[in-house]
Amino acid sequence: MLVFLHVPKTAGSSFHFVLENNFGAHCCHTNHTKRPAFTPSDLAFARKIFPRLEGIAGHNLVAPMALPIANPFHITFLREPISRVLSQYQERMLINRQLGRPLLDFETALRTDDELENLHVKLMAGERDLDRAKRYLAACDFVGLTEKFDLSLCVLQKLYPRKLNVRYQKRRVQRDDTIKRQFERDSKMIELAREFNKLDLELYRFAANEIFPQMCDRAGFRAGDVVARLDTGVKAARFKIYFSRFYNRVVYRQLCKLRHPFSERAHSASCKTAGQTTFPVSASNGASFPGK
Repeated sequence: MLVFLHVPKTAGSSFHFVLENNFGAHCCHTNHTKRPAFTPSDLAFARKIFPRLEGIAGHNLVAPMALPIANPFHITFLREPISRVLSQYQERMLINRQLGRPLLDFETALRTDDELENLHVKLMAGERDLDRAKRYLAACDFVGLTEKFDLSLCVLQKLYPRKLNVRYQKRRVQRDDTIKRQFERDSKMIELAREFNKLDLELYRFAANEIFPQMCDRAGFRAGDVVARLDTGVKAARFKIYFSRFYNRVVYRQLCKLRHPFSERAHSASCKTAGQTTFPVSASNGASFPGK
């Protein structure tokens, strides 16, 4: 089973197109549980809802190697942490402005929004544990970099045990980068972001300098290779894609609401608090980290 840990703002939405185009309704989008961490009981429920479940993907796959999955194929992407943080902060502010919610200054957001502080490490390890996050990456079957997205997909196509169409359509591309560009020119704010993301910066260096080159070598590429763009000439299996979205959003999400009626209310309430989130630190499902 493919297990995709989607770190927000790492081109994961574009990768979701690849999943939908290949797996259709046999891939579960775990975010629809509206729960901070996808648990073994959530997995058991998803198996009942999705016929021939072939993949799970979402932001809430916290420390995903703790999930009881036979023959998993673990996938994730990393993005340069400061760029990721600025992109996510910008998205927060644009949405809040559109909906008339309070706008947090960048420093306050860094101090109060858990998704702007060492998110790579917290999702991969289940806590602020850099060594554990490194072990997760080392054990993954595939690790890609947002900055080398097309090359990453070419590598994945070689490493994945089945035929995989990796052409994609770009999704959720931010057209207004004014906020992000403003902070990129502010050295004080950049340094503050670096202070709050020291663990992520170290993890990204580890991924870019050690893990990704190893992935490329295994697939017959080099980390510096330039490949043809994969977002052109896309042949989309439209029925498969649309049915996947329908099944996940209408069937699975509604059944999740019935299963956990308070989760949806709590999620809606959190969305009204200026984009702040509460991260489930140490949400490792009680399992030790598996090695490979």
